[in-house]
Amino acid sequence: MIVYHGTTARRAQRICWEGFRPRKPSHRVWFAASRRYALGRARTQARRAHDSPAVLTCELDVAEMRARVGARKVFCKGGVIAIDAHVSVSVLRSYHGSADQPSSPAELARWVNEILGLKPHKGVGRRHPGIDRLSRWVVHRMASQPHGAIRPRELLAMARRWLPEFFEGIEVDPETLRARRRVRTIQVEINTCAEPARAHEDEALECLVAEKPERRARGLALLAEMEDPDLFDWCAMFLDDESAEVTVAALHTMLRCEEADPEVIEPLAESEDKRVRAAATAALAKHGGKAAPDWLGRGLKDPEPCVRLEAAAVLSELDPAQYRAAFALALYDPNPEVRRRARRLAAGKGYPDEWCRWESPRPAGSEARAGSAT
Repeated sequence: MIVYHGTTARRAQRICWEGFRPRKPSHRVWFAASRRYALGRARTQARRAHDSPAVLTCELDVAEMRARVGARKVFCKGGVIAIDAHVSVSVLRSYHGSADQPSSPAELARWVNEILGLKPHKGVGRRHPGIDRLSRWVVHRMASQPHGAIRPRELLAMARRWLPEFFEGIEVDPETLRARRRVRTIQVEINTCAEPARAHEDEALECLVAEKPERRARGLALLAEMEDPDLFDWCAMFLDDESAEVTVAALHTMLRCEEADPEVIEPLAESEDKRVRAAATAALAKHGGKAAPDWLGRGLKDPEPCVRLEAAAVLSELDPAQYRAAFALALYDPNPEVRRRARRLAAGKGYPDEWCRWESPRPAGSEARAGSAT
């Protein structure tokens, strides 16, 4: 299947040479069936890294990947795929340019040391004769075949040829570029208890694949408790769950995310199911960016009390002085719980005392007073 990976321009260049490596804080590689979703993820990462976004097109066989790395390490749902393993560069269908492929002695020394897992002061140096030969070979190859990329497997073979002492007793997987030392002594396997965090994560993943909706919702809650760095992506997997209960749980969990892609949430704000619409509107009121005030106002004007209650819950994260129009709507809401929440937050923030004490049915002309607050 064709999938997309959103990342930054600098990371994309490394991926085209090393493949997809799970890195901290996320220990997974994420793909999406939707290019738009991957682009949203790319923009978020680029904003954090002060880089430009990049989307790589890949062809991924989920069944084959599960057979290779283990079914428990490949999670696929809702057009989003998470893989807890290195993914080979061979899945790429788009190449992010060859201008940054390692060619200088320093770049090639760094590349070899990363494959072998050696620190710079213990690995091969840029002045090593073998690195010099490798660099001259790469430069010559690029000059003679400017449109032909040097594949990692080919470069690895040349590195072995000119740096034999560093690869002695070392096996390197040509697909993943992962090195391991051949051990001649007897290997003794010692079973130890998994780290508490890993055990907690395993429990969450088991819940996410459970048949009962409440178990899947529990899985999302566990990931939120762990403050998983990919929490939004996990939630996005369950936005089209067959159970509205799980969809609502995913939207509620998004409120705990630092960042989210509003385009993924927006279709659910039109849902006929008032619970889904309420949770989606609240999520957009928090993560909608410049449109967040509009989504908050829309939620506070919804005819369903539960939608207005969900929107009012977001008021606690907003500045009453900046969102006066929204607070005015909530202070005059027919639902007493919405009014109570707004009064508690608006007290002492420059609103008329009668607004914060108001409990009777909305009087004539209140619309004008609420409008004047904006």
